[in-house]
Amino acid sequence: MQRRLLARTGWEVAPLGFGCMRFHDEETAIAAVHAALDAGVNYFDVAPLYGGGSAEVRLGKALVGRRAEAIVTAKSSPGNGGDGLCEANPVTGFGIRTADQARAQIERSMRLLGVDHLDMYQLWACHSPLIFEEALRPGGFLAGVLKAHAEGLCDQIGLTTHGSAADIIRFLRESPYEFDLVTLPFHPQNTSRAPAVAYCLERGIGVVAMNPLAGGRFAQPSSLLQRLAGEAGCATFVEAALRAVAFWPGITCALNGITFADHVAQGVAAMGEGPLPATAVTRLTAALDEVYQNVRHFCTGCGYCGECPVGLQIPEILASYSHLLVPSLCDEAASELRALLAAGVGGLDPSVCEACQRCEEQCPNKLPIASLMREAVALWPAAD
Repeated sequence: MQRRLLARTGWEVAPLGFGCMRFHDEETAIAAVHAALDAGVNYFDVAPLYGGGSAEVRLGKALVGRRAEAIVTAKSSPGNGGDGLCEANPVTGFGIRTADQARAQIERSMRLLGVDHLDMYQLWACHSPLIFEEALRPGGFLAGVLKAHAEGLCDQIGLTTHGSAADIIRFLRESPYEFDLVTLPFHPQNTSRAPAVAYCLERGIGVVAMNPLAGGRFAQPSSLLQRLAGEAGCATFVEAALRAVAFWPGITCALNGITFADHVAQGVAAMGEGPLPATAVTRLTAALDEVYQNVRHFCTGCGYCGECPVGLQIPEILASYSHLLVPSLCDEAASELRALLAAGVGGLDPSVCEACQRCEEQCPNKLPIASLMREAVALWPAAD
């Protein structure tokens, strides 16, 4: 893979990034990281919450003896994972609201990762002006990160957000430290943050595109998506999506949530094919807009909604509901659901939702989850 120079940092970054949210277990995590390093993937994004709190340790073990090959970025947030604030929880990395808490969180991540410094530390999950303003207050989060930066604990400072393009541009303009890199959601079905990407390109700020496969939705078997991939000249829709995102002007790399080594191979192969023609990207995004026109709310599967009090698998239900709304996908989605229900897989019955709205408070995409659960019931199939 041909790397891109990120001028502000001096880094040469591979177009495929490694998101550490979706590790399965220690053995496969280490194998996947080693496969990535062997292939030239060098950007690794991790957070305290990832992997149920195990991702930092697993990444650290995988990097033993290979630290110099990796750009390691960690993060925490004054927010609660959604639009609001919460009390400090070092285990999740949320509610980190004072300079001392930020410093302690940085040191905690370094200890779990087994590193003596971080290449980048990020203001994580800055999804609303409230969180941004809390991070910037005197003696707050950013003050602690800036002090750690001055002391050499982190080389660069970044921002991650699910905010709108307008909010992202505002955050970049108003921050006393002009962030070196921004991580934002971007995939062929939602390019609404393109103005923020263009702004970053003008300013020389790197952009990491998270959710390039729409939280894994574009990696699911689908005859429709396969047809769209073929029309774009790609072997799979994963290839089409990754190439469309990673080579979008202004995007430094596509941050793919990787679980197994074969995911690395698939992503690296896609990068080797180079950019899609601009006309193919335009056709692809237009086709997806048409396919998903009935889907008003698109879950990216980030998991920030947390553990449901009644055990619902919220991202899985919302993904299935989205597919049930698409005429060309609904039969396949219903068949898969019936098989899972017949096999006794739990947490897939939206009718048991109690509308407590805890998940909504933490959803960075601001989805009306309780309402969507009620709507899903009408389309939900019975077990075979």
